[in-house]
Parts: sequence; C-alpha cells; structure tokens
Amino acid sequence: MSLTRSRRLSASFALAVGLVGVAPLAAQAETAPAPDFDARPPQAGEPFYTEQQLATNGEGGFPNYRIPALAVTNDGDILASYDGRPTAADSPGPNSILQRRSTDGGATWQEQTFIHEGKVEAPIEGYSDPSYIVDRHTGDIFNFHVKSFDRGFGNSRPGVDPEDRNVIQAEVSVSRDDGVTWEHEVITADVTADLGWRSRFAASGQGIQLKYGEHAGRLIQQFTIINAAGDFQAVSVYSDDHGETWQVGEPVGVGMDENKTVELSDGRVMLNSRDSHRSGYRKVAISEDGGVTYGEVTIDRELPDPTNNASIVRAYPNAPEGSARAKVLLFSNAGSTSQRANGVVRMSFDDGETWPVSKVFQPGGMAYSTLATLPNGNVGLLYEPDSGYGGIRFAQSNLAWLEGLAAPLTVADVVADRGETFTTEVTIQNQSGRALPDVQLDIDLPEGWVLESTEVPHLLPGATATATATVSVPADAVGGAYRLTAGLRSGEVSTSTTFGVDVSMLDQAAFSVADVSSENPGSGEGAAQAIDGNAGTHWHSAWSVSPAPGYPHHLTLDLGAEHEIWALHYTPRQNGSNGRIGGYEIWTSTDASSWAQAATGTFAPGAATQRIPFDATGARYVRLVATSSIGGDRWASAAELNVEGVR
Repeated sequence: MSLTRSRRLSASFALAVGLVGVAPLAAQAETAPAPDFDARPPQAGEPFYTEQQLATNGEGGFPNYRIPALAVTNDGDILASYDGRPTAADSPGPNSILQRRSTDGGATWQEQTFIHEGKVEAPIEGYSDPSYIVDRHTGDIFNFHVKSFDRGFGNSRPGVDPEDRNVIQAEVSVSRDDGVTWEHEVITADVTADLGWRSRFAASGQGIQLKYGEHAGRLIQQFTIINAAGDFQAVSVYSDDHGETWQVGEPVGVGMDENKTVELSDGRVMLNSRDSHRSGYRKVAISEDGGVTYGEVTIDRELPDPTNNASIVRAYPNAPEGSARAKVLLFSNAGSTSQRANGVVRMSFDDGETWPVSKVFQPGGMAYSTLATLPNGNVGLLYEPDSGYGGIRFAQSNLAWLEGLAAPLTVADVVADRGETFTTEVTIQNQSGRALPDVQLDIDLPEGWVLESTEVPHLLPGATATATATVSVPADAVGGAYRLTAGLRSGEVSTSTTFGVDVSMLDQAAFSVADVSSENPGSGEGAAQAIDGNAGTHWHSAWSVSPAPGYPHHLTLDLGAEHEIWALHYTPRQNGSNGRIGGYEIWTSTDASSWAQAATGTFAPGAATQRIPFDATGARYVRLVATSSIGGDRWASAAELNVEGVR
C-alpha cells in the first residue's frame, strides 16, 4: 500500500507570519442541508456482519496505527481516518493523520493518504487523534486533531501561542472538495476559555450537527481539557457559522476524558464520557442549550466501560423531531469494567434511558471504536482489534444483526446471604409495538447458583409488566458483588440488562474510620475514601510531609456494630501503582483495645480486588496493617475496603 500526499495549505502558518486576507477555512455559502443516512429497520433483511482490515501494523509506511474516526460525505463516500504512528507513541510523537476512502459502500477502499503529515526529523511535529464532522448544509468536512511539538496531553503547560513547543495545540483541517484536499488551522486560542487550562484535545471519532430547534445546523466537537486545578473536564466546542469561527462552552464534570455527544429526539444534547476516575462505567450529562452548558454528571451502569473511548450515534438521523425513530440510538465500546475487550454494539429505543439490546462483535481484545450510518442502510464500525495493537478494522452490519427486542428490562439490585433463596422483580416495558408471545425469561448465573422459577405475564404492546425470578444462592458461595444478566427472548430477538447481587457483604455505608496511621485528606486521599463505594478514589498515606512516614501503615474500620465476619476485600489504587500494598496483616476486635490476628500474607500485583478469607469471628473493628509495598516505595494506598459477613 502506498501513501499519496494530499495538497495542503496551512492557514495557521499564514496567520502566524502576518499575511492578510486569508479567508476562513469553511466559507462556503450555505445551502439546504443534504439528507443524512438512516439505517434500515431491523425487520428489513436477514442479519449479516462483515469486516475487513484497513491498516495493518508494519505495512503502508507505519509500524503502528491507532485511533479510528469515521464519516460519510454528502456524496455518500465513506471516510476512515486514523493515526499513523512511526514510534507507536501517542502525542507528542511525530504522528500523521491518515485517511482511506470507499466509494462503493465499504466494499473496497482507495489507497491511504495524508490529511496532515507529521515531521519525524527534529524539530518534530505530530498530529494525533482524528475526529470528523460533516456539515450537511455546506458539504465541508472537518477533521479535528491534536497538534503537538514537545509536550503531550498530560504534561502540556498553559498557553495558547501556536508556536510554543511546550503547549499541546488544537488543530482543525477542513476540506471543501469531499475530503480530497485539506487546509489546516490551529484553534487553540479559540477553544481555551481560561488561560489557566493547561491542556486540551478533541475526542477522536466523530462530532455532530444538530437537526432540531433554534440551534439546528450547529456543529459540535467534544474536547477534554485539564483545568488549572488539574481536573479532567469535558467541554463542547461549537460553531453556528459552519466552521468559520469556533466557540467553547462551559466545562463540565471532573474525572472526565474522551467524550461524545448525540442529539436526542427532543433536541437536547446528551454527553457520554469515558471516566478517568475508573468507575467502570460511562458518565452521562444533558444539555438544554445545544451543548453550551450541561447538567449533573451521572454514572450510567447499563454501559460498562474500562476507561476507554466509545461512540454514540442516532440510528435514524433523518427522523422527525419527537418521533419514535428519533429516539433510537446506537452505542459501541469495550463492554467491560476492567479491560479493553468484549467489543459490543448496543441499541436504545428511548433516547438512551435504557440499552436493552446488545451484540458482541469482537469477543477478544478491542479498544477504540466509532460508528456511522451508511448510504446503503447498514451501520459502519471502525475499530481497533487486539486491544489497540491490531491496526484498524472496518466492519458493517445491518440492524437485524443485533437481533434486538424493544423491551427494556429493569431489575433492582439485590442483597442476599449465602444459602439464601430470593425472588426479584423484573420490570418489562414493551416498546415493540406488538404483543410478545412465547416469551422466556432467563438469568445468567454463576456456577452453583440455581434459577428455581420464573413467571412472565402477557406482554401487550405499549404496556409495562412485572415478571419474577426466584434464585438460590449456594451455602458455599464466595461473598462479594456479582453482576448478573437478566434476558428476555421472544422468538429470534432478545433484550437484556444487568443487576447487582451483593452476597454476604456488610453495609459499607455504616462503616467509619476508627484510626489511620496517616492520610492526605487535603488532596482527596483521606482514609474515608477507602470506604466511599467509589473505586476511583483512594486512601493514601501521607506524602506531603518530609520525611514521609514509611512502613508499616494501618487503617482501622469501625463496622458500626458487631458482626460475624470471615473475609476482607481489598481493592488497590486504580489510577497508579504508588502505594499498592504487598505484605499485610488483618486484625479484628470487638472493643478496639484487645486485638486478634485474623490473617497475614502478601497481595498479588495488579488492580483487581482481592479477597482475604479468615476463620469466622465476631468483631466490630477490622484493622488492615500494611507491612510492605509491592513497588518498594514508602507509601500505602487502598481504593476500597469491604468486609464479608452476616449483615
């Protein structure tokens, strides 16, 4: 595969050297918007799924390819963009933004070309993380990406000087000829509302253009910024003049990261974000003003995510405002809370309130992915196989492949003891528009658990009904938090949801910290963070004093009352290895004065939760003593501590 260089004119360079009369990059006259491309309804055709490799590491001039972006031009060509990485590194590596084009619905692809080529010789210059927007009114195509010199996202310093090699830059490339040639402009100053922000980058994949209401025609591209306090926030960068100028909204959230938006059926904008605090799920917020501001950030526990990029799009972008089809959304990501694997496509029928349909397209490693509806009625998917180490792959399928049933399920979380039989209610909303005959309810259970019985009522169109499932937990079950999947099948289509079952875990909300050897509450690393139910926070022994205290360290929990207990659950710090505990001792007490040693040992390396069993004993207080560090440092840390026993 050879590389063809597209013609390039750097508008940012022209501005930098003081030339006048440089036209804005996206100055075409507005015309009536071209129609977008809707997916074919699920009932139209037999299910199918195909895929092909577009970029293979070590071929085509680059040892490594990453970061997919996907778009369809007004003429119906499919554009796939991605990084070519000569050093396999993210920015500030001397990366290039590449592109391939298909003119026949994704069956064949033209040769790989440059959108913006990096410079591998000193002084280096790199371009990374592409994201497309196609303006349906003008036909202009935008490719947002990072421009970097000597600093990347994590270590950029504040500033907006486009020539400052220590500032990571925001660049947009624009094509007015269907993606054949490109002009480039650095827009760092435009997208930096506060000079205290020290970093920013456009979230790769695809931005959006609004269809409804007073902001119809607005272009929106999502960015992640690092503010003056060091927090990762999400922000919308938008244009109301077809890309001639760009404005920046108000940052939202903390612990955000690569984030996407989608227009809902009523014109609101939903933001869907990777969580850099590592909750294991996606973060969601809603804008009522076209992406300028967003409301409360919440965790969507129907969308597990291993701190990864994802994609969210409308299945029917031409659907009228408020219609049933306008509520249908598609979502793709690595459907796991802990690893970049299990690539999945999900479908919602209610503006993302629920995600009842899912289908795995890559059961093995899968990192970034991006979706687009295609002119042939299929859904395109550009993704990174092998957890981001397998190049770039293009897939397409129809909605029938999802085998989805428009009947969201809701199941409340359950608390159970070992040896207990419980009955849980499953609420079913039949959104399919028809009665559902021959429906079977099932629950995917761990080994040894038993689904004793299910009862499912008749499901009328548009109705909400309640089914029940009775489950037995074995007496020798390991205590802990389980995620179970409830599924409903009607003929060849199905729907599912997950719910939690806490087996023999004490109520962490009743815990308090009785004693700690040292902590850092001022930096959000107090001992209370080890019992806040959030694995994205952590307790850390003191590091801001000199000398910092060394081993041993300890943290003592007051369980709130005396319980029979038999195990401690320890979750290591999730966002780094500093202070991960090696050697440990577990001590128990009824009165916080007389102590008995319950266990001693060594934790395994890694970020996974570990269970330390011991002989059952009555206790109100549990002390974790850290005797050594896995990494050989002076500190101790813990993301979460919980106790297994009789509630």
